[in-house]
Amino acid sequence: MRAHCKFETGQVNVKSDCIKAGLALAICFCFLPAWPRQTNTVEPAFPDEPAAHQLYQDMVEAMRKATTLSWAGEYRWKSQGKFVTVANYRIWLKKPNYARVETTRVGQKEPSGILVGDGDYFWIYWPQGKFRYGWEKSGNYAEEYEKYQRKFFMKKPTPVGMHSIGHEVFAYLGVMTILDPSTFHGYTDSLQAYIDGIRSLGTNTIGGEVCDGIEVSFMKHQRSWELWLARKDRLPRKLKQVLQVSVEAIWEQSWSEVAVNAEIPNDRFAWSPPKDWKEWKEPAIEESLLKPGTMAPDLEMAALNGGKLKLSSFRGQIVWLNKWRCG
Repeated sequence: MRAHCKFETGQVNVKSDCIKAGLALAICFCFLPAWPRQTNTVEPAFPDEPAAHQLYQDMVEAMRKATTLSWAGEYRWKSQGKFVTVANYRIWLKKPNYARVETTRVGQKEPSGILVGDGDYFWIYWPQGKFRYGWEKSGNYAEEYEKYQRKFFMKKPTPVGMHSIGHEVFAYLGVMTILDPSTFHGYTDSLQAYIDGIRSLGTNTIGGEVCDGIEVSFMKHQRSWELWLARKDRLPRKLKQVLQVSVEAIWEQSWSEVAVNAEIPNDRFAWSPPKDWKEWKEPAIEESLLKPGTMAPDLEMAALNGGKLKLSSFRGQIVWLNKWRCG
């Protein structure tokens, strides 16, 4: 996101609409807890092995060639030296553009969050009550939450090949899928451009299936996937993702009850909100933007060459804010 503005006598002079979003995001991130800082001691990328790379391509092709695909999954992450199950889920996918995901938190018997893709939209809702954001704890948002916490729903358009089930499920249902289910519908996630090596991990038997293991390195091993692919269908039975930050962040998944090209009725992908339900939307960004003429907060940021930079030191000059994320 890029924008520029000029600061004069402590006031914001907006030169483009983009600066509003840029400033809002920059200000927001100043007050968010810091993600562990990236280290410079990451393992070098290993040489790419053509046979292992082909297994990865076979997996992608198997997902995209299927007319239907479904599986049950378990999502775990590593905490205090051991893996803890966060949630269980089930996924059903059907061509051309249908999807259903049901997630169930540990300790619950019924789904806590559901995503339904009807071909045109994702519908997301929370049968056990939507989790609560901080801004929903006061004022009108708090009143709305108390009234509709079990009757909220979201609606998002889903162009074929341009939606991400993985992003939506992680953001709104609390499950990281590692391999994006929308690969089935032709989606290619942004990480794929940064693969710099795939190597073999040998053979193992997982859930009664003979599997070939591969490790996928992204950006010199700053992120890696460990995938165990069943020989009978080239689809995963176990997945692990590792982020190399100051402390390793590790997530695991298992796939079971994998079914390819099985019959799935269309009514599994149909849903509409009851009349007394309310569409949930995040607050409009305009609500948190600086108004023209408002004094800008004196932001302080780390400089690339060391030290600190203050926004106030650029008063009277054009300032370009470029928010970006990698890894």
